[in-house]
Amino acid sequence: MTIARSRTRARRDLRLAVAAVALVACAPREAPQAPEPTPPAPTASAPPAPGTEPAPAPPDPTAAQPQPGPIEPSPAADNPTRPGATSPSVGDAARKPSKTWPFVAWDRAEAFTFNHVPYGPGVPLRVYDATNGWSPEIAERKPISPAQAGRAVEWVVATRGALEVSKCAFPRHAVVLFAGDTPVGSVNVCFECGDILVWPEFEPPASGPTAERRHRQQMKAYKRVFPEWERFFRDDLGLPLTPLAQP
Repeated sequence: MTIARSRTRARRDLRLAVAAVALVACAPREAPQAPEPTPPAPTASAPPAPGTEPAPAPPDPTAAQPQPGPIEPSPAADNPTRPGATSPSVGDAARKPSKTWPFVAWDRAEAFTFNHVPYGPGVPLRVYDATNGWSPEIAERKPISPAQAGRAVEWVVATRGALEVSKCAFPRHAVVLFAGDTPVGSVNVCFECGDILVWPEFEPPASGPTAERRHRQQMKAYKRVFPEWERFFRDDLGLPLTPLAQP
């Protein structure tokens, strides 16, 4: 009987144990949670090399850009001059030289009548020269064409400049060559005595046999050229060769 009770108690304990195991096995389980990631350890930046300055920060694209200032006008804009005009501040050395009389490049010319006064001492014999400037006795002036001025230069070259054939030169007709507004040469013709005076000189004066030979060459050219001067002033320019009678 004692053995039977022991067996019964053992079976009961076994059933309790099995039931307990079943309860544990059937109980709901929580899902395992993933471990939180561990943040990486900060990487220490390498220190700059000794003596090396850190690179400058890039410019801010939103920053205002400097605006260009007003353009300053050139000094020449304050003193405009017409083409070919010689500036008052430009000296003779700045003019372009020429191999042909008047030995300075010219760009225009004018014809003159002057000295419609009685012959007398102190009256300038050239309408313009570097010593006396302009004659105070200018009666008329008119522009002439480059071709006409070129012919006047050719006649001066042909006679090798001035040629005095009398003792009483008193020119009343002239051609003046200009570089801009500056006179650079004048040829002055006297139709009463036949003399031709020029400024500047065509060549230095000669003496002895050289002067005699030169004079013969000049006279030969003069006989051909002087009638050209007469036709030039009288026919081409319409200027009388003799002055009007004084009242």
